[in-house]
Amino acid sequence: MRTALTAVPPILTNISSSFNLPDWFLGSLTTIPLLCFALISPFVNRLSRKFGMLTTIIAALIGLLIGSFIRIYSFSTLLIGTLLIGGSIAILNVLSPTMVAEFYPRKIGLMTSAYTLSMTIFSALSAGLSAPISSKIGWQPMLQWLVIFPILTLLIAFGSRGRKHPQQSSRSSFNPTAQLKPVWRQPLAWYLTVFMGLQSFLFYTILTWLPSIFIAHGINQNRASLLLGLLQLASLPTAYFIPNLAGRLTKQAPLVWTIFGLFILGLGGLLLNTASMTIAVIICILLGFATSSAFSMSMILFSLKTANPYETSAVSGMAQSIGYLAAAVGPLLSGLIHGAIASWWPVIVMMLIVVVIQTSFGLLVDSKPSVFGE
Repeated sequence: MRTALTAVPPILTNISSSFNLPDWFLGSLTTIPLLCFALISPFVNRLSRKFGMLTTIIAALIGLLIGSFIRIYSFSTLLIGTLLIGGSIAILNVLSPTMVAEFYPRKIGLMTSAYTLSMTIFSALSAGLSAPISSKIGWQPMLQWLVIFPILTLLIAFGSRGRKHPQQSSRSSFNPTAQLKPVWRQPLAWYLTVFMGLQSFLFYTILTWLPSIFIAHGINQNRASLLLGLLQLASLPTAYFIPNLAGRLTKQAPLVWTIFGLFILGLGGLLLNTASMTIAVIICILLGFATSSAFSMSMILFSLKTANPYETSAVSGMAQSIGYLAAAVGPLLSGLIHGAIASWWPVIVMMLIVVVIQTSFGLLVDSKPSVFGE
């Protein structure tokens, strides 16, 4: 899911030179998929219930393949391809935790750890290698070679059709035609949605502006870029361990408080306004742990707080819809605040306030066992 998106930012100048694109459109290459996530996510559960989970996933993989293949030819195909990629990944985003609930109901923590770790690794690899590979073979062939990932996944998906996984249990025996309670009327679904939305807000704001904050502190541009790479690398351990640990615990409050502490220490360090590389490295490690832990918690809570894959899909679709709207708003709002005040400290304070609100809703999520329970 991640490679088609994260390979693009490092080669934006190459794309701009080839198609003579305006600056506003270059920025939209990352914003368009986020808006697709927000607009399409609420409808994924309905599609899954009507056509079946694997059929919906296969259709999304085909869309991802086509979008990745055609986007290199012109301005028009770049726009159409980006829309196809955004819509396809929106479906896969929602159904990933649903697939874990369907096929591994007794190993939710372990398998959520596996796929969040996989996404993190491939995101870091595609972001780090796209520019060097493009310099060797050109950006168009580099992007087209990425279709190998949806092709391989399609082969696995087709091979899985009609098979019942040995881990499946009564959890996945829910009748897809049965009527679910309206997910938008469930208080716990809203708590999950706010938690998901605020962690997305924080992650994309940090990802967008952290290098600029470090540069304002006196760190040069090259080092600021390397520090952002360090943040992504630091996210790998928690991408695996947090879902695995959460799946074993009956209460997630200790993990919610741990995430709170990591954010407070990391963002608080940014208020020091120092050019010390030692402090910057510590900040990036803390924020890498924090952002990855918060995302992983969001993903596993969709499964832990629902009773069957269709409930998981409904909650995941609702939470990711609003979550990615928040993701799109965060960097923009932070940029406007910085532009108006010419200082990063109000942005950092705003993020600290968001962390407090996020933690409050995370604790509310932990207060009830199930979204649709009585």
